[in-house]
Amino acid sequence: MSRFGNQRSAVCIVVGLLMLFLVGCQAGGTGTLRLRGENWSPSPGGAIRASDLGSAGDLIDLEGDLGLGEEESLWVYAVESDLGLGTVEATSIDFSSAGSNLLTGTLDFGGEIFEAGTISSDLNVELTTIRNKGALLGMGPVGLKYIWGADHLVLDSTLTGSVGGAETSVTESLDEWVPTFGLGASVGIPVGGDWGLELDAEVAGLWISYGDIDGTYQGTTLRAGLRQGSGILIGVGHRSLIVDIQDDGSGTSVDFDLGGTYLFLEWAI
Repeated sequence: MSRFGNQRSAVCIVVGLLMLFLVGCQAGGTGTLRLRGENWSPSPGGAIRASDLGSAGDLIDLEGDLGLGEEESLWVYAVESDLGLGTVEATSIDFSSAGSNLLTGTLDFGGEIFEAGTISSDLNVELTTIRNKGALLGMGPVGLKYIWGADHLVLDSTLTGSVGGAETSVTESLDEWVPTFGLGASVGIPVGGDWGLELDAEVAGLWISYGDIDGTYQGTTLRAGLRQGSGILIGVGHRSLIVDIQDDGSGTSVDFDLGGTYLFLEWAI
């Protein structure tokens, strides 16, 4: 765990208070409150490394070494609210994947040396985003917006295999609050009757060193949907999460990406 574990509650409270006092223009969509459910189908890629007791650890490829990389389906839930303070959005993501592979050599993970043979792995990514959005500039049907807030990222990796002839499990975690900043754009176009086309794109993350974190963290969402009147919005989108960071507090480094398309349904109140 990093030294920021003891500061999570304080960070959450500060972010919440700042969002409440930030006065900006509405950057959301129809209605005051919007509830959204997304059926996301991402696949993981990249590599992880975990050190311990002076050991640098091996760079472990998720697909080649651990047999991960299969597309998984999960539900993502989000809520947006426009209260005259800009738009406040909260999103919750919980991704899990399991794999197995036959090692031909050894792997150093978390200070343990896994021997050649069958190895199984479990990967879990939990991401909670809390963001404020406000209008920057409007050009006809196109609106530009700023984005800022904080993301809580938890990445747990568990390897199970033979160590010294005995079956052993080792779990390493990356657990951080990450401040995020970004930009977005949205377009609303009437298409006839009571229907309208809505397009939205956002990119937000951290591209500088912060605390124990050294590297880049980036989340991107693209979506297109049709809304009936001021109520239901249904459509398709793409989300990607790219994490390439070294956490000096936990000794864990991640060069990880999680991306895929999703179908979504949004209800505006």
